[in-house]
Amino acid sequence: MPSTSDAVPLIGTYFNCIMFMVASSVVLTVVVLNYHHRTADIHEMPQWVKTVLLHWFPWFLRMSRPGKKITLRTIKMHKRKKELELKDRSCKSLLTNVLELDDDFRQMSGGPSCGNYLRGMSASTLDETVAHVGGGACSVSQRELQLILRELQFITLRMRQADEKADLISDWKFAAMVVDRFCLIIFTMFTVVATVAVLLSAPHIIVE
Repeated sequence: MPSTSDAVPLIGTYFNCIMFMVASSVVLTVVVLNYHHRTADIHEMPQWVKTVLLHWFPWFLRMSRPGKKITLRTIKMHKRKKELELKDRSCKSLLTNVLELDDDFRQMSGGPSCGNYLRGMSASTLDETVAHVGGGACSVSQRELQLILRELQFITLRMRQADEKADLISDWKFAAMVVDRFCLIIFTMFTVVATVAVLLSAPHIIVE
């Protein structure tokens, strides 16, 4: 029986490392593709993902977005901005509730008068409204203006929601790029280190 070669265990170790790397790359490729194709209707980005994958990892990997530089200063400013937005959102929600109660009270009391409705308009808008109505009933023009205002609010809301969805999709795609870049660096280092370790452990590589 021929003796077993000393290089066989090293080849097995090397192939085990390669199999581990391939399996890990397949799993992380699925994760990257999942992040890349996420939308605002299906997933909501957690706060820790925004902090880690959109700020700290890009800063560590020296990555940047078009028109946005990621530095320690921008990370601190973003954190401060989030705190201010939370405070502003609470104030706006309180003001919105007060305005809704005021509108409900006006509707229950029969609605605002024509003078009160037109008093809040600017001079140019008031002149155009008066010229358009032409001395007709004020209630009809008021209902028409309310419908126009409601349509404008609906269009504005839809545009704002579309912008928010586009920003969220862009954030998910950038997070996928960050994970992909991080995996590229880790797998490259792992392959180089494993190859060098196996070659240095092989017999008769270094001849004295």
